[in-house]
Amino acid sequence: MKIVKCIVAGHNANGEPDLYFCKVRCTEQQIDNGEHYERAKRVAQEDGYDEKSVAFDEFDSAGAAMLGLFEWDTASELVISP
Repeated sequence: MKIVKCIVAGHNANGEPDLYFCKVRCTEQQIDNGEHYERAKRVAQEDGYDEKSVAFDEFDSAGAAMLGLFEWDTASELVISP
């Protein structure tokens, strides 16, 4: 299992543009299938973000550019069951 840092961009529960930060624990195959993006977006939606959100991971160019915007030690860790 790997831990991948993910960032979801969307509108929060107040309707404001915002970023949701989380870490997703998943397998390499789940990463290859994009399941970590879907898990991050689903949890962000459960937290009030809209369904039009877009997810990035630490390996995407946009995600890598945003890595320094957050204190990752405080991020929620999500698990995708194999």
